[in-house]
Parts: sequence; structure tokens; C-alpha cells
Amino acid sequence: MKKINLIIFILSIFPVAADDLINENKIKKLHPSYQEDAYVVTFQGSPNSFILKDIKIKKPKARTLKKLKFINDDDEFAIKVFDKNGAELIAIGIGNPFYATYEHIGYEDRLYMGGPVSSANIEIAIPLEFKPALFIVSKRDNIGNFNDFQEILIP
Repeated sequence: MKKINLIIFILSIFPVAADDLINENKIKKLHPSYQEDAYVVTFQGSPNSFILKDIKIKKPKARTLKKLKFINDDDEFAIKVFDKNGAELIAIGIGNPFYATYEHIGYEDRLYMGGPVSSANIEIAIPLEFKPALFIVSKRDNIGNFNDFQEILIP
């Protein structure tokens, strides 16, 4: 009888402990969905300076999410997101927002398919599980390394 009571007691305690472990080690999504709310952050940028325009909690546009990715070899600029403790949450490659490309039929035979622009609106989306406190903007140098050139603190 004591063994049965002990087994029932252990089984009644174990699910609570398992739930606590799952909640403590919860995996964070790195990319938001267009169907869920996220922090949508808008910057006004030039090749040498970025200004934080707005942070809103809303559903991101599918077009915004399509552009967001982890940093790869094609990215000229990147935005790193940090929490209030200084831990890096995510690094997002934003390509080169200061080079506009033609996307119209009839320009395929051109030598150049775009050109530089002096400013751009840049929009990124961050899952609500992250609590951003600081953005660091980086630019790739001639060797291929990213150099941080601006820190933007969230007020």
C-alpha cells in the first residue's frame, strides 16, 4: 500500500516539475509570422547614419518578413538587437537598402540593373518574446568584415 501511495505521489508531482522545466527552457522564435503581432521597428537611414523612427507592436507585412534573414554574404548592412543586459538577441541582414534595383520587364538587357540612393526607410520585425533595448548598425568593409558604426538606444 505504501508503494502505491509513493508512486501516486511521485506521478502527481512530476508533471508540475516537467512544466516548470519546459517554461524555463522555452525556445524563442527567431522570425515572427505575418499572422502574429511583433515589434515592427522603422529606421530612416543613409549610408552613414540611421535614425529610429518608430517601434510598434503590430502584425508585420509579408513584404517586410520576406526581406528579413540572418546575415549572409550578400548583406552590406546588418542590425544587431540587444536586450537591456547587453546580450545579443538576434542579428538581421538587411542587404543594401541604399542600392535600388530595377524590377520591371524590359530592363534585362541593361548593363546596370539599379543605382545608389541617398536614403531609405528600413523596417524590421522582431518577435515579442525578445525585449529589445539597443540596436547596433553594422556595415561591411572592403575585406568583408562587419564594423559597428552606430548604436541606437531605445528610449
